[in-house]
Amino acid sequence: MASRVTPSTLHRFEPDAVADELTAFINESIMARTHPIGPADRLEAAGIDSMALLKILLFIEARYGFWMPDEDLIDDNLASARALANYICGRRPPA
Repeated sequence: MASRVTPSTLHRFEPDAVADELTAFINESIMARTHPIGPADRLEAAGIDSMALLKILLFIEARYGFWMPDEDLIDDNLASARALANYICGRRPPA
């Protein structure tokens, strides 16, 4: 697994690369081998439940160094790996 990203370097990541990394994690850790998802596939439609979502959030915390606050756990941010990547890459380091 890649090293942890610091808040000051987070904005340097490309959303497509982050989406690919999230998709790979989801396919390797959650999805059945015969039912992989793509970056734009809706997570809920793919069968991602609350326990699987927690696993994804823990991966984000370990890899990108932050926990998504409750107010950001909305469909726009959680719809797909690409939506999560856009959220992750949109975070800016604290001033």
